[in-house]
Amino acid sequence: MSLEFNRRSFLKYSAAAAVAVAGSSLLTGCGEDEYQKTGKIGSTLKLMGTFKMKDAPTFDNGTFKTTINIKCTTDKVPLCVTRGNFELTVNSTGKSKDDVDYLDNAITVKRQGAGSSGGKFDLTTDDGEQDFDITVTGVTLKDGDKVEFKYWPRIQASSGNSGYTRAFCTWKMTAKVDSNTGKVTFG
Repeated sequence: MSLEFNRRSFLKYSAAAAVAVAGSSLLTGCGEDEYQKTGKIGSTLKLMGTFKMKDAPTFDNGTFKTTINIKCTTDKVPLCVTRGNFELTVNSTGKSKDDVDYLDNAITVKRQGAGSSGGKFDLTTDDGEQDFDITVTGVTLKDGDKVEFKYWPRIQASSGNSGYTRAFCTWKMTAKVDSNTGKVTFG
């Protein structure tokens, strides 16, 4: 084998490298998106911080309640925790494209130990872990409905653009309605 590296060899190996790089991009859909973390009840999701749905949500008289533990792990920008950072989506059984979103007008956020104030919270690394009680009202659920609870750690970048809207955490669950009692649980 010749150790000569000429123009023809350079072009041949450059083309092979280009094909390898292009082919590797086809595999990016095989893993989890680094900006869209997904888990189940009890999962700790990591994205600019750590987020855990502590216990299974409760549901009573159209009110969905859960507790999210949030910890900022980056010194760059604090994590925002307001009702506008959360969304509950219900996809009814047997229906596609019939999602119902419950947005900030139906959501309240309260930091545990903060008294009655809901307010706005900007968490930094100095704040440590904080528990937030999230309540969503006016929710309708049926047995088998697919439920997604989402949290956007930062809705907007410091420049005011919506660059962070693609970065969010989602907890997925299924509503289970007891046929005798009508009680709703999540699994």
